Amino acid sequence: MELKIRNKKFTLPGLGYSLFSFPYWLLVVGCSLIGSESSLAQDSLKVQVLTLEDCVKMAATQSTEFLKGRNNVELAGVDVLRSYGQFLPDLNLGAGYNYTSGKNFYTTSVPTLVDANKTGYYYQLVSSINIFNGLADKAALKAALLEKRGQTMNLHRAIQQICFDVTQSYLQVILDRKIVVYAQDNLKTSLKREDQLKELTDVGRKVKSDLYQQQAQTSSDKLLLINSETKLRTDKLNLFKKLRIADAERYDLADIALSEEPLGPQYDHEQALIDTALAERSDLQSSKLGVAIAEENIEKYRSGYLPKLALSYGLYSEGGYYYQLYVNDQYALPPTQSSLGTQLGQLYGLAGLNATWSIFDKWYTRSNISSGKIMMDNAQIDYENLQIEVKTDIKQSLGDYRSALQQQESANKGIVAAQSAFEIINGRYNLGSSDFIELVNAQLNLLQAQENKIQATIGLMLQKRVLDFYIGK
Repeated sequence: MELKIRNKKFTLPGLGYSLFSFPYWLLVVGCSLIGSESSLAQDSLKVQVLTLEDCVKMAATQSTEFLKGRNNVELAGVDVLRSYGQFLPDLNLGAGYNYTSGKNFYTTSVPTLVDANKTGYYYQLVSSINIFNGLADKAALKAALLEKRGQTMNLHRAIQQICFDVTQSYLQVILDRKIVVYAQDNLKTSLKREDQLKELTDVGRKVKSDLYQQQAQTSSDKLLLINSETKLRTDKLNLFKKLRIADAERYDLADIALSEEPLGPQYDHEQALIDTALAERSDLQSSKLGVAIAEENIEKYRSGYLPKLALSYGLYSEGGYYYQLYVNDQYALPPTQSSLGTQLGQLYGLAGLNATWSIFDKWYTRSNISSGKIMMDNAQIDYENLQIEVKTDIKQSLGDYRSALQQQESANKGIVAAQSAFEIINGRYNLGSSDFIELVNAQLNLLQAQENKIQATIGLMLQKRVLDFYIGK
């Protein structure tokens, strides 16, 4: 089989010939590599669509607030382990070497003058345990356990905050997307009318002032669309920033089903919702634990007034070697000395019971107790303020939810009326019984009604989540 390219003959391999005197299999491999690279490039350009659930899960495990909250829980766990360790005995290994040279005068019995050069070695293994330290360790352990519970509750509340924040941003993007669609439809209507007015003006059926006004309105509608698209892009980037997504062009957001259904009858009773929030809000429970932690710290500080008792026990050994020894100026170095290995191989036991009681500690304990009482008072104030804030938030969000229901009902009526008015005025304008100003106003009213409708619908959905967030669900 022959191919003629620019008056040159080439034959395909497999028929007994070569192409450009180059191994054809390399060309096949090269083409396959190019194809695979193209396929990988196409895969890398695929846009991943994220649902609201995907965004919430992603934010709940990757957001800065979650990561820091999880670290705080782990740090509190470390404090608990440290507090448990205070009830256990310690174990210390020590060893040392010393060299002494000079004269020592002893008067314990008979006055004796000793002049010696000596090296000494020792090692010891000692353990000690607190038998009683004024219950400071017990109070510290209870405070550490309460702190860990509080940090866990704070993490739970942080996750709720993250979910609510992401949901709010997601709904904002959905709202922006709907408004962009309405702006596009509105611009299409204006462009279509502008084309019609051009034709009608050319044949003398419409005055040029209507055409000029329509051109101005079309420009305004284009600007509205540009601003709407800019806001959509900005809000989407803000959402991806919260999700810690840098390459936003590889992701898109899925639409969600818009619901206008009200909440159940259990949301009609304000006091019941307040009672539920006071019982379920994790941040409120964490604040209450803060008061208990401050109280345990005061008990820990009070231990400074009580005596402390510790038990020490262990093993030790020591040995030495004399290079020179004179007693009362008489040479007394023994002819032989035990080896250091023999000396250090002899173990001696030790045990001791140590009791201490600080009579005056320069008001250190008293100052700590006073500081602890102030901190407990501040924690109590924070807890009471948070209770007031919870009650106020419930009342405010419940009122906003009821207002959202009314806005939804009003927006539903408004969209029906605006649509009907626009259709009627548009027909009258085409018949010449209505002027251009009435038509433009009807079109703007319809656009405003559409925006009010979608804002009311998404606002109602958001208010449902606001109410649940303040309740602590």
